[in-house]
Amino acid sequence: MSPSSAAPQSRPRTVVLVGVSSGIGRHAALRLGRQGHRLLLVGRDSRRGESVAAAVNARAGDPRRAVFIAGDVSTRAGIEAVVERVTALTDRVDTLLNNAGVMLPGRQVTAEGHEMHFAVHHLAPWTMTGLLLPLLERGDGRIVNTGSEGHHTTLTGMRVALDFDDLESERYSMFQAYSRSKLANLLFTYEFHRRYPRFTIAAVHPGMVSTRLIRGAGLRNPPLWLLYQAMRPTLLRPSQGGRPLAHLATAPDIANGRYYDRFTPRASSAASMNEADARRLWEITESLRGPLEPSPAPDGVGGGDMPGG
Repeated sequence: MSPSSAAPQSRPRTVVLVGVSSGIGRHAALRLGRQGHRLLLVGRDSRRGESVAAAVNARAGDPRRAVFIAGDVSTRAGIEAVVERVTALTDRVDTLLNNAGVMLPGRQVTAEGHEMHFAVHHLAPWTMTGLLLPLLERGDGRIVNTGSEGHHTTLTGMRVALDFDDLESERYSMFQAYSRSKLANLLFTYEFHRRYPRFTIAAVHPGMVSTRLIRGAGLRNPPLWLLYQAMRPTLLRPSQGGRPLAHLATAPDIANGRYYDRFTPRASSAASMNEADARRLWEITESLRGPLEPSPAPDGVGGGDMPGG
């Protein structure tokens, strides 16, 4: 199904959307708000995030349609603070959209010492998903991870595979670090589906989109800027990139445990289907962040000021 505008659901969904400050996250939020869904919007940039929430509420004519939660999802402590706020606002989550993204010309590490691409694209979805499982269990239990066709090959054409001796990209290449982190996220998506079949999970490549993320990285990396300029006529607008996220967040039925190229399930790379690698990565991630599933939240926790939570 490739709808130009997904119809609102009979029951508004409560959606946690991580990564809303600009680009496809912003446009997905605006689209979901128009459709009548309740939104908890998570981002690091308070000014931009509050602006998105205000735009959603203004277009919906409802000052409580969207709430912005400022948070740094590159660390476990940052995610725990976000989840605490989510739990205070609602007692159920129908859809979690893990959409935060980075693209960094130089190697950077988080406050916890993890390479930034690996932290934001893999560790953050792992931890956010795990800590929200009790609320997802009470809701519709859907997780959508923003992926990339870059998990096949880097922008420079190199085939992508995890290097378990260098998951933190000590031998740094921006293209390789980005693509490997997206491959890690896809391995997590598939392994989560095998271990937690009661939930619905999918990964989505939103298309090659002209976003602030790519432009910003290009400004600090002349070869990438030249590549961006050459590709620019073929890139999608952010509003087009937001459509698949909104669709997969709310469509009545999606293919569970699959990788989507925009609206269509597609085969992902052979490396992403390697179950031994997925299990190994799962075990390593557990050693870094602890087991995925926490103790369920007590009945009655949450639901503070989100209408209809």
